[in-house]
Amino acid sequence: MSHGVIPSGIAEGARGGMAPVARRLAALGVTANSVTFLGFALSIAGAAFVAASQPLIALAILVIGSLCDTLDGALARATGGGTRLGAFLDSTFDRLSDGAFFAAAAALGAGSDPLLFWSALAALVASFQVSYVRAKAEQAGLNATVGSAPREARLVILLIGLGAWALLGPRGLFTAAVLIVAILATLTLIQRVVVVTRALATRERN
Repeated sequence: MSHGVIPSGIAEGARGGMAPVARRLAALGVTANSVTFLGFALSIAGAAFVAASQPLIALAILVIGSLCDTLDGALARATGGGTRLGAFLDSTFDRLSDGAFFAAAAALGAGSDPLLFWSALAALVASFQVSYVRAKAEQAGLNATVGSAPREARLVILLIGLGAWALLGPRGLFTAAVLIVAILATLTLIQRVVVVTRALATRERN
């Protein structure tokens, strides 16, 4: 699986580091679905603080929420590989969390920062389409995980931008991060559409 702009070693190391925590939580009876719900709630809260121009609080909440997003998958693997319901909930709440974040960023930029506003809207549309193309490709029996900005890469870039805003002051660095995500998500969308189109065209010719 492609991790985009995140080095594979770092991404896999982060997931591996969650395994012992996941096993401990599984032994205590914590379910992957409950962690998914917690991560979603934290994402909504973090988005609200973004909209309220409270980047430091938003960053702290969203970092914990992103850890939950990784932990629920580790918990699912620790308890036998997860269920279709769990996968459905995880995917659905990921989209809702992304939507809340970009809506908050757009609200923050509305009227005062056109670049942030339009970057957030572009990032929202492109990010949703990246996930949609992957889902439709998998329905067709294809793999569409290529691209420079899968969800985990987009999340890391946004958190870095939010952290820069919180620690350094100017909001322009956050705006730049949202713009970068919009551009990379659009490029990833194009890459996936091209890959799937070629694969389907080849299948239909054979």
